[in-house]
Parts: sequence; C-alpha cells; structure tokens
Amino acid sequence: MAIFSRTKRVTDPLDDDAKARILSSHSYILDQDSPRLCELVHGFLEDGPEESFYDSDPDLSETSSAEHSGEASVEIVRMAVSFSDSDPYRNLLLAHVLRAVEVYSGFRSRNKTVFRDKVASFLRELGHDAAVCVSKWTSSSKLIAGSYHFIDVVHKPSDNDQKAVRYLVDLDFASEFEIARPTREYTRVLQLLPNVFVGNEENLRTIVRESCDAAKRSMKSRGLSLPPWRRSSYLQHKWFGPYKRKVGSSLGVKPLNSDAVSCRSLGFDDGAVNTRLFIRA
Repeated sequence: MAIFSRTKRVTDPLDDDAKARILSSHSYILDQDSPRLCELVHGFLEDGPEESFYDSDPDLSETSSAEHSGEASVEIVRMAVSFSDSDPYRNLLLAHVLRAVEVYSGFRSRNKTVFRDKVASFLRELGHDAAVCVSKWTSSSKLIAGSYHFIDVVHKPSDNDQKAVRYLVDLDFASEFEIARPTREYTRVLQLLPNVFVGNEENLRTIVRESCDAAKRSMKSRGLSLPPWRRSSYLQHKWFGPYKRKVGSSLGVKPLNSDAVSCRSLGFDDGAVNTRLFIRA
C-alpha cells in the first residue's frame, strides 16, 4: 500500500524565531530597488524579452512586405543577377571567373582557401586588378561578430573621367542565403541566386536586401524567427564591412594554355578591359 507524505521543506527543522529571521533578511534583499521574482516573471510573460538577436531586423522596413509582393522580390533578384549589355566588363569578368573555377575545380571541395587564392591569381594573370578580401566586424547589440573571405576586382575604365568600379566575386554565394523550411516564394529566390556571383556593389546590395526581405517573410510564415546570421545587417557586413585586401599570393597559377587568345580577335577592345587575354569558355 502506497504511503504519501508531505515533502519536508528545508526550514522544517527550524523553530519559528529562526524562520522569521531568514524571511526578514530575504525581504530586505529584495527590497533594495529590485523587483521581486514574481514581478520579473510576470513582466517577461507580458512584454517578452527586452532584446534578442532574433528581434526584427532594423535594416528591413516594416512596410517592405506590403510594398513588395513575393513576385516583386523574385523579379528584382532576377534582374540583378542577369546579364546586361550595359556592363560588358562584368560579362567578361564572369566568363574569366567561370573558366578559373573550371580549371581549379579540384580544390573547391578540398581546400576553399587555396581554391579562392587560385581563382584570384588566375584573374590577375589575365590582367584584372583582383585580390582576396577579408572582412571582419565586432559584435554589437544587434549584430554578432564574424569574418568573411571573398574576391574583389577593381576596374578602371579607359575614360579617365569615370570612377573605378569595384566588382565582387563570391565562389559560394547561394549557400549564404539558405534557411530552414523555405516557402515556395523563397525557393524561387534561392533558385535565381548563382553559386558563383560576379557583380558590382549596387547589384549585390539589391540582391541582399530583397533576398533577406523574402527570407524574413518565409520564416515568419512558418512561425520561425530569422537567425542573426541571415539578417540583412549581418550579410551586408560580409561584403561591405571593413576589410583588408590581399593582393599578393604565394600561390601561383599554371601557364596559360593554347586556349588563351587575344581579346581583340574575339571582338573585345583592349582598352575596355585591363587585360590582354581572353579565355574561351
């Protein structure tokens, strides 16, 4: 037969005077301008936590979802990643990057650092002002610390009146936007993002803004919070935060083979790009 007894409290062995002294001392501690535990718990349940890395992203406007439908985000990203006749240098650079990725594909899964350096060296051999960039930032109330590696290429147009344009090259771009349980809308956005990105800063900012906006809508519709490493502010720091540019590299490239031909023979003006060679894709 089961026997039930009241669980003894730690104060049971004490007499009434001892219990009174303990309770009075605890009351004194709690009264020192501090809310009682029950008040703290009640406040948390009523108002929620004061601050969290999963709070709403300040970079994403509250009216963004209302102003841009899912279709609008898809179309904006599609235009940002597509070829443009108005930027022939970007198209040429992309062809060179894809050729370098093909040549050094063996390093891609074995050593990403070597793979990135090889691609940058390959571009420099073709005359591009390419370098490996390392961005690094510290944590703040709305941002977790991090660092990131990518390639940039600075193009100086032949017209001296035009400013130099900075192009960014990311060799594992699409994976930076993957999230859990994506909606159909966000899956379409992900399908548009290339594995290898080549574009100017304006295009990249547009892609980051629209993709993060779509990711936030996707997570919210699933009842999930957007993690801090997928927030717009965090991704912006990867490519646009403080960085150091490493131009030199101890990793060389193999001599160009017979597929290397002059730009002019393929219809490219030597003055339009700081390179003498073009690789057939």
